[in-house]
Amino acid sequence: MNLNKKNMRQIMVLIIFAAIMLWLVFNYGIFISLIKFSVKLLMPVIVGICIAFILNVPMKLIETKVFKIEKRKHKKIIRTISLILSMILIFGIIGLIMFLIIPEFIEAVSTIGKNLPKNTEWLNKIGDDLVKIYPGFEEYLKELDLKSIINISIGSSKVIVTMLINFLSSFISRLVIFCIGFIIAIYILFDKENLSRQAKKIMTAFLDDKVTNKIIRVFELANSTFTSFLTGQCLDAALFGIIFFVCMTILKLPYALIISVLLSVTALIPYIGAFITLVVGAILIAVTSPIKALWYVILFLVLQQVEGNFMYPKIVGKSVGLPALWALVAALIGGSIFGFIGMIISIPISSILYSILKDYVNERLEEKNNLTSK
Repeated sequence: MNLNKKNMRQIMVLIIFAAIMLWLVFNYGIFISLIKFSVKLLMPVIVGICIAFILNVPMKLIETKVFKIEKRKHKKIIRTISLILSMILIFGIIGLIMFLIIPEFIEAVSTIGKNLPKNTEWLNKIGDDLVKIYPGFEEYLKELDLKSIINISIGSSKVIVTMLINFLSSFISRLVIFCIGFIIAIYILFDKENLSRQAKKIMTAFLDDKVTNKIIRVFELANSTFTSFLTGQCLDAALFGIIFFVCMTILKLPYALIISVLLSVTALIPYIGAFITLVVGAILIAVTSPIKALWYVILFLVLQQVEGNFMYPKIVGKSVGLPALWALVAALIGGSIFGFIGMIISIPISSILYSILKDYVNERLEEKNNLTSK
């Protein structure tokens, strides 16, 4: 074997790769901590990119369909107006949902509060049965040390206060990250063509043309996948929620509005969102009427089949292109790391990775077939 420059370079790359892998195996704790620190540091930028992707969908439609930005001058003014209209549209939808849900939620809590005393008589019966079975149980309750109960209560209150402080600090931290991310998103959207051009110039200067083209293809795939997923999924979720609200209203099932809105929101998470709405809705209705809860479950399962077999394939189609099993795994992993937002964005991200891996595997198989045919 002749050790020319190409072979020497490949050997050096393999040695470096093996050394890195060995270091990761023996120092995986440091590596995971480094990743967590990097993600935490870059979180405002990550949030900003996600917000930019979401806002870019309506902004692009307004620019091209309403103002026809390609055929007009004053692109900066058109972009500013389009961005403002996009923000008004999205925040307006969120505000409308909150305006509809909050009164329904207050009424639901009030109704549950009224119904609970009627449905908790079985607890008193259990207490009476315990006294009958264990005659000493009532004496034990009387002999309980009041001082120890107070001490336990004080200790519990300290834990509750600590949990409340942690929750508030976490909420404020997330709110600050969202605000910074929102500002970053606005800068990205205003100057996205220039940023894209600069990124291409840097890649062309420092990377091989083949690598540059592959990276550009990944970004183009990411853009098209996110756009298709977001528009299709939102339209499908909205239509499914409206149909569900109409059917619940016809059957005179309680909490039709709040459950339908919840369904529209959770439907953005494929496969998992429907299960969340099914469980929450069944519990809410069961407090009022178990029979109506049964009808609700039957209605949900029927409409879920209609949506999954007819609506979803027609509206969303194969824009995601991810098998059901991998979509479920992606949603679970994304949710465990980034919460609700992670469950939503994990599907298109996994779809991009799946498409890249599928293309790479097909290329490798094609190369092997060409070699064997020769």
